[in-house]
Amino acid sequence: MTKDHKYWIRNKNKKFVVQKIIDGKQKQIADFPTRALAEKYVEKHRIAAHLKKVVDKEYSFHELYLKFATEKQQGGRNIKTCITKSAGDRYMAHFNLYIKPNFEDCAVHTIGGAKLKVFIEKLLDFGNKPELYKTANLVLANLRRFFRWCAANQYYENFQSALAYRIPEQFEPRDSKLRDKVKATVINPKDAARLLQFVWEHREDDYKFSYACMIFHILFYFGFRRSEILGLKKSQINIAQGYVDIQGAWDSENNVYRTETKNDGSKRLVYFDPDGRAAVVLKWILDYSNKTFPASDYVVAATRGNNPLSNFMFRKVVYATYEQLGMAKIKWQKSNNSHKFTIISSVFKGCMSKTWRHLKAAQLIKDQQKLMLSDNYIKDVMGHDLFETTRNIYGDHDLLETEEHHSIAAKIEAARNKQVKLIN
Repeated sequence: MTKDHKYWIRNKNKKFVVQKIIDGKQKQIADFPTRALAEKYVEKHRIAAHLKKVVDKEYSFHELYLKFATEKQQGGRNIKTCITKSAGDRYMAHFNLYIKPNFEDCAVHTIGGAKLKVFIEKLLDFGNKPELYKTANLVLANLRRFFRWCAANQYYENFQSALAYRIPEQFEPRDSKLRDKVKATVINPKDAARLLQFVWEHREDDYKFSYACMIFHILFYFGFRRSEILGLKKSQINIAQGYVDIQGAWDSENNVYRTETKNDGSKRLVYFDPDGRAAVVLKWILDYSNKTFPASDYVVAATRGNNPLSNFMFRKVVYATYEQLGMAKIKWQKSNNSHKFTIISSVFKGCMSKTWRHLKAAQLIKDQQKLMLSDNYIKDVMGHDLFETTRNIYGDHDLLETEEHHSIAAKIEAARNKQVKLIN
């Protein structure tokens, strides 16, 4: 028995086993090949326990993170935090590409701000790899999730300094493209009107134009996410009462409809004027979908089977339409009776459908006072839990034409000129 009367060292099966009273029972917590190592462990453990820095068992950082990443790959305990396979795969990719090569394995309870500092210095090469700055922030964000997971599972919970660590300012790249998040390019309202008129006029030409007409009008009137458009069912559109009921989304990676959504606010009723233009367009969309895809529950259905349109065809239809209107330059290649494409250039690259979601939100925020819209109404329409999310993501877009800016500037000048005496 050790001096503090809390630990025992016993010779068992040619090993020196450390035991402790836990929940009233004597339990083994570690074993060593020599007594000296066992005594060293006990002394270290006793001091650390007194300082509340360690649990009864030391856990390998790499082993625990792999367990955490595997759990995320499989969906996690809360599917809302990791709803798609690619989101789960990101944790494992971060470990293999960035954590394992730059963060030495250690006991989880020894991780704090100092160890994260060494990790980031090595990953960013003391600022000589600015192209990895955004990645480093993403890795740190996932590490913070890992620390909270450790606490929730009672592996260890004192990560205060690690959770507080942020990348030092001296490592921030001067180039804003390497430093700041990429902002989506918002489609100009005039270009949006031109595109909508184009797809409406050609909606009966062939099935690809019909898809384009459905997709772009749903984007314009409702600003739905792509997964929400693909998961939209015919039964969820009520023309008579003027609403669309979003109760789930299509998971393209696993080819399944999920009732779990990005957040609680994503499940929502979005209203439209039953006597307005949106109702006319939606009626055509439902009539076309019922006639062309009678066996499918989905509005934007695939040409074969009962699933929605594929992600590939969705992108193909969107970019082909942009190309016809001079909004994108595409390289097309025929392969195995299918046309593959490469985007050479487009102002909407990376936000092909999100640009319409930004337009919808930006217009709501811009006209909030004029239309007397509450914060709650706007965030509900966009499917967010908080209005701050809507405002922070979509609230800083400039939708005014040059002439409108000139008109506003003239009004401001006229008002200010009345308040000062100008020198002639």
